[in-house]
Amino acid sequence: MMKTCIAAALLLGAAASSVLAQDAPKQPKIAVIDMQKVSSESLLGKGYAAQLEQLKNEIDAEGNKKQGELGKLDAAIKALQDELDKQGSVLSPEAADKKRQDIVKKTRERQAFLEDGQQDLQRMRERAQQQAQALNNEFQVKIKPHIDAVAKEKGIDILLDSQVAISVSKDFDISREVITKADDAERAAKGAAAKPAPKPNTPAPPKP
Repeated sequence: MMKTCIAAALLLGAAASSVLAQDAPKQPKIAVIDMQKVSSESLLGKGYAAQLEQLKNEIDAEGNKKQGELGKLDAAIKALQDELDKQGSVLSPEAADKKRQDIVKKTRERQAFLEDGQQDLQRMRERAQQQAQALNNEFQVKIKPHIDAVAKEKGIDILLDSQVAISVSKDFDISREVITKADDAERAAKGAAAKPAPKPNTPAPPKP
């Protein structure tokens, strides 16, 4: 009788453990990704970075060009002022007044050029900012399938940006896997684009 009670108790205990195991919630698998690293080290990210750098170079080149033109106007104004200072004692009142009018005119030209140039550069910066945002959005769209693919392969339930984590073990970082997958896709796409199109089959001329 005692053995029967012990066996029944063991069976009940095993059944309870089974129920508890079934009711226990699944522990989510968490990983992190460093999007800054993915952007700066992946071929896809580097391609967009090159486009952003080109936008910056265009603005810098235009700014340098306008600065050069402004320097020419400054030099012209200084030359007129130097002439007036050196020749003021020998010039007639009319000639001296003409020199002063030329200086005033050049100074106004300089101010107008400066204001127009600043507005032009501001418009260029605004357009570049819009283009940069569009490029960033495009990068996010193109990189997401690779992130999703790595997360699925690893069975990840929750993926966090590394920026929100205080400390992260490298074992939980999937950035390198995402970069590898994205780079493989980029190389495959470039390889397919580089292949020459197959030549159409031309029928052989009929024999006489």
